[in-house]
Amino acid sequence: MGSIYESAAQAGTLSFFTSLSSQDLERAIKYKDEDGRSLLHTAVANFHGELVEFFLESGGATVVNQTDDEGWAPLHSATSIGADRLVEVLLAAGADAKLKNSGGRTPLHYAASKGRAEIIEMLLESKAKVNAKDQMGWTALHRAASTGQLKAAKVLLELGKANKEAEDKEGATPLSVAVSGQQDQIAVMLVSSGANLEAEDKEGNTPLSLASQALRPALQAASGGTHPMET
Repeated sequence: MGSIYESAAQAGTLSFFTSLSSQDLERAIKYKDEDGRSLLHTAVANFHGELVEFFLESGGATVVNQTDDEGWAPLHSATSIGADRLVEVLLAAGADAKLKNSGGRTPLHYAASKGRAEIIEMLLESKAKVNAKDQMGWTALHRAASTGQLKAAKVLLELGKANKEAEDKEGATPLSVAVSGQQDQIAVMLVSSGANLEAEDKEGNTPLSLASQALRPALQAASGGTHPMET
């Protein structure tokens, strides 16, 4: 029966589930595949909005925060694939924006790294922890900085009041991550917003020492002054 449930959820066949008896529907909602994924996970991952809403209305809200074997809740998936409407539906049904997966990442980490600014706003309004760290010690701002997601970073800073000086396990700030990843535009924005050019990581590197020769003048100008060059 499990494979039939999975096939119907993957295809978004709402009529299959509406035709089930109450007992079978309850069994379907509680079903997990070999990776610990529920049918709600499957419907979300395949953008089947009507089926997601049906599951939630039919008792799926009891499993809205159920995680698979890697700690992913349906909200992680909806955020990662950029399904704005599904994120909204899941949050309204009680999805926890603070949940971490096995990598320590919350939905906000994925929204940030993929530049989902609108989803970031929804997650922050739903009490997501803007400075939550994953297993690397990265916050959502680190993730946005690493992939050059300028708009996402601005929302994190302006709406979420993200900590610009948060350090990962190597002592790197979001600015250091941006500079190291050659994300020049976001690096300049972070400096303009007050990020510290002289913050040292555990190896004694600063964002300024890590910056390319071409980027250094822009960073210095954004900081409103000049800085001594590390050797």
